[in-house]
Amino acid sequence: MMETVSLRIRPFHPTDHDYHALIQMNRWRNPDEQLTLDIVRQEDAEFHDEFTAVRVLGEINGQVAARGDHWHEPDSKQHHFAVYVVPDWQETAVPAQMHRHLLDEIAKLQPEKIVSEPPENETFRTKLLEADGFQLLMRFPRSALDVRQVPLADYADVLQTVQQQGIHFVTLSDVMASDANWQHNVWQLFAQIEQDIPMPHPEPPTPFEEYANYYQGDDFRPDSWAIAVDEQAGYVGMCVVNVMRKRPSGLFAGITGVIRSHRRRKIATALKIRSIQYARQNGFHTIYTNNEENNPMFQLNLDLGFQPIPAWTYYEKTFS
Repeated sequence: MMETVSLRIRPFHPTDHDYHALIQMNRWRNPDEQLTLDIVRQEDAEFHDEFTAVRVLGEINGQVAARGDHWHEPDSKQHHFAVYVVPDWQETAVPAQMHRHLLDEIAKLQPEKIVSEPPENETFRTKLLEADGFQLLMRFPRSALDVRQVPLADYADVLQTVQQQGIHFVTLSDVMASDANWQHNVWQLFAQIEQDIPMPHPEPPTPFEEYANYYQGDDFRPDSWAIAVDEQAGYVGMCVVNVMRKRPSGLFAGITGVIRSHRRRKIATALKIRSIQYARQNGFHTIYTNNEENNPMFQLNLDLGFQPIPAWTYYEKTFS
């Protein structure tokens, strides 16, 4: 039987003190990330622009031991929540107390569905979810590649074979300079790829207006996009790597894909190689990504040398 602890749960206040508590907690969860007050404040502001969100902190003897968040899109009945606990308190009653507090608060909002997405190594969270009737719908294995260790010369024949098929590679900077309708055309390429990305539930296509916002983000670097162009068919594939605020020496591969008519021709491998070349030429050390576990792109990443990191999980509970 777990020892009873006196956890005082209080609202989060946007003060330096409370933000420093978040930064310290993140150091335990993601020691390679370099969080600052400016970054966490900026991320919070962006998050609250998109979601209705509530955050609380759990204290023991005046020290922050846990954090809880729940959020939803305006007018949505699908709610999300997350529990974070300092390592010394993860095997106590603290996670259950914060878990129950958040679910009780969400219940007041009459949700139709509740979702939580812990990394699978945070078993103090997954056990609580499963005990509470949440169903595991998907796993999204994460992985990271040290680009300095990739033997690029070994892939020269792949690039040559693809180019012999009439495929050449450009950056989005090149596309922007040559295609007056580049925003719409790149979105159309993305839409063809997006339809085959595995998700827990079918999602409607991303509207152009929403996708176009991506071009305004502070992580938008058009020279980091690798785009495959068929001499006859036009744009047929893309690999997008973005800079990371919290990992200055890293890039995040947000999407790699090829349209259906051009798959199984090594184009995706060639796009990955182009992104690795970009990373090395621009002083980045690591590329991070995640994929649904049955997505062929996950195996391609492993073949290129990506090393697994504990997967994200997707748990869900519905209410009639």
